Amino acid sequence: MKRNISVFILLILLASSFKYRTKARENSQPFLPDRLRNMVPAKPAEQNTFEAAVTKMQQANLEMERGNPELFKSLWLQSDDVTFFGDNRNAELKGWNAISANLDSAKKPVSADVNYTFEKIASDEGDLQAYLIQKEHYKPADGKSRDLQVTVVFRKENGEWKIVHRHADSILPGKKSDEIAK
Repeated sequence: MKRNISVFILLILLASSFKYRTKARENSQPFLPDRLRNMVPAKPAEQNTFEAAVTKMQQANLEMERGNPELFKSLWLQSDDVTFFGDNRNAELKGWNAISANLDSAKKPVSADVNYTFEKIASDEGDLQAYLIQKEHYKPADGKSRDLQVTVVFRKENGEWKIVHRHADSILPGKKSDEIAK
């Protein structure tokens, strides 16, 4: 129970400071799978870093948009205390079974023509928990772009970073975050 309360408090603090951090964001950068292949191979001990988990999540986001949820599902902790808030269906899901079923229902025909970029706003890592706040921009071949404001909470289990919470909200065009919050 204490762990759930601490995660809840962390999420409240992150959400309340989110609108003030957008001005200090890093440059928008496209996610290019080729960029991963050209990187120097990591040592086995470095594969379980938080940064490696975030890179894998960016690749999983692209695969998910292409219609393949398997990589994204592999990043989740398969537990009853994981949560998933918001998406295009405004879902509020709790537990691995509900999240897995939701991700499976999002399968669609594979399309390689998807543009995915992200803007990292903030992240921090502790011994057993970490978070990432970012904006995600999706533009599939049909031209219907989607922009999301995302918070992801990770937990280190058995030496591996796993997603325990994801909250994604659509960014409304032409609205500033201060206007949305009021």
